[in-house]
Amino acid sequence: MKVVIDTNVVISAALGSKTCSHAVFKALEQGVIEPRIFPQELRRFIIKLKKKEKYRSRDLQGLSNFMEYFTMMVEVVEDYELVSFSSDSPDNHFISLAAARNALLITGDKLCLKSAAWQCKS
Repeated sequence: MKVVIDTNVVISAALGSKTCSHAVFKALEQGVIEPRIFPQELRRFIIKLKKKEKYRSRDLQGLSNFMEYFTMMVEVVEDYELVSFSSDSPDNHFISLAAARNALLITGDKLCLKSAAWQCKS
């Protein structure tokens, strides 16, 4: 079974969450697919972090390297129908791809979980 991982889980893994890191590594064993918006979401997050003073450029470079490596390890998928399940537009990409490919969705985002659960009941 393929796995779709929400951006927040990948970012948390990159920032050192042991739980998220474990989930990411286990998912990679199964085969991870990500929606076309995924690389853009990662870049958007890095830009946000650059504006925060608590992150040094060395930390950001390591984070950026991890995300670039992760993106190379997964399959970024373009061919899915985007359906509006959530008021958070990026969540719709992850939910739509998981639904289209009958894949497992890993997320910690409560709105995404609620929206995905609603989709599964439909």
